[in-house]
Amino acid sequence: MEDMTNTAPGTPGVHPMGLGFEGTLKDMRFIGWVSLIYGILTCLSIAGAIIGVPLIIASHRFIEGINRFDLFRQTGTQDELQAGFYELGRSFRILKILTIIYMVLILLWFAFMFLMGGLSLMAGLMDS
Repeated sequence: MEDMTNTAPGTPGVHPMGLGFEGTLKDMRFIGWVSLIYGILTCLSIAGAIIGVPLIIASHRFIEGINRFDLFRQTGTQDELQAGFYELGRSFRILKILTIIYMVLILLWFAFMFLMGGLSLMAGLMDS
């Protein structure tokens, strides 16, 4: 196994952020585009637009952050790195709010189903 700790920043093909920086950017870009497409498909229904529109916005900000990281990889300026983390932070903030809303909607759905099941059970008891 190679010793990866002694790679100098000037070593060809090795970015100062680490060996997997470029591969991680490709994976992040893939996830950003998949999320964007999922948000667009979710918006095809009116009820889905509640989740889909913020997901599109968050995905767009996520992709913008990745583009900033790519610029940082090419130029090495710290401003691009800071801007990339800022864009990712904005994206994750929206995704956090969406996750909380989604969990609340799921809990309300289960409560509604439980209530309907209980009411139907009581109606069945009253008929007999």
